[in-house]
Amino acid sequence: MLDQPAGTRPSTKKHGRGLESVSMREVAARAGYSRSAVSLALQGHPSIPATTRQMILDAAQKLGYRKNPLVAALMRSRRSRKSQDAPRAPLAFLTSHPPNDSWRQAATHHRFHAAAVTRASELGFQLDEFSIANPALRPDRVRALLKARGIHGLLIAPLPGGNTQLDFDLTDFAAVGLGLSVRVPEIDRIADDHFFSTQLAFERGLALGYRRIGLALAAGVSRRLEDRWWSGYLLAQQQVAPRARIPALMPETREEIPAKLTDWITRHRVDAVIFSLRAPELMKRASPSVGLISLSVLDASGKIAGIRQDTYRIGAGGIDLLVGKLQHWSTEANQPPRLLLVRGAWCDGASAPGPGKNRRTLV
Repeated sequence: MLDQPAGTRPSTKKHGRGLESVSMREVAARAGYSRSAVSLALQGHPSIPATTRQMILDAAQKLGYRKNPLVAALMRSRRSRKSQDAPRAPLAFLTSHPPNDSWRQAATHHRFHAAAVTRASELGFQLDEFSIANPALRPDRVRALLKARGIHGLLIAPLPGGNTQLDFDLTDFAAVGLGLSVRVPEIDRIADDHFFSTQLAFERGLALGYRRIGLALAAGVSRRLEDRWWSGYLLAQQQVAPRARIPALMPETREEIPAKLTDWITRHRVDAVIFSLRAPELMKRASPSVGLISLSVLDASGKIAGIRQDTYRIGAGGIDLLVGKLQHWSTEANQPPRLLLVRGAWCDGASAPGPGKNRRTLV
């Protein structure tokens, strides 16, 4: 089936978040014509007589058949792949940052987007950016614009700041969120496995010889990530004796961490600190003898030890999830949301050379 999602009669079954679509085969059976004739009639092809076309259209309407415009556009693209100007099925990258493109300043968000664009192109789609923060294009106008352009799939960028609610009506759209930030409305999301990351960081810290490993993390960031970093740390601590378990340094904001860091390290005799993304510059106040382990290493240069998130698999995986939903015409209504977690990998680095050795970065 090339131009509509598979399914059965909408009067008896449901699929995903809405009624299942009627197949072209069912329309052909009702109208008494071949499937190829039905396909041509639905496209308005001149080879099908007007009376026949009307009979087929009437049968399709009675059954509740509806063409998936995104899949139809994709098929047109594939049939025209020899042309550089071949049309591509449209998808939207929906951002809610101020219209100065501030989301591009966050390396992780930028990499999510780049991976999504690449994967969309590989699958025959075009990913266009739309901002609901632009004063000239409020959410209701963006929604109308998307529908006018035949865009039914939305890849939602991480929300700005501490926001967890997306101010956009997702009715009749398929949506996938990048990262954990979108809590309301409930949608499918794909994100780094933060819980696994802190466990791995703690275990590798132990393997390096550190014995009193602490976590420095802003409480606001922790809540935004559903406390997954913190809970992973708490579980990882069960590997050491109770006297070696360090309470996390968790002021409300990251700006509060530097003023509290030295006292916390001294009081608990911390020999290595696991710290969150966007905070490495704040960790420079730690003594050079204290190892520093990041939960968001941006590259494998060997400077910073810690977890490198697989931003490509997250961005590309978001597109894969979204395309799968569109192929089954699954929209955002009455279906429990899914969360797909992608594990990062450990990177050795000079910021955590082992106990008794002064680190050579972040000093």
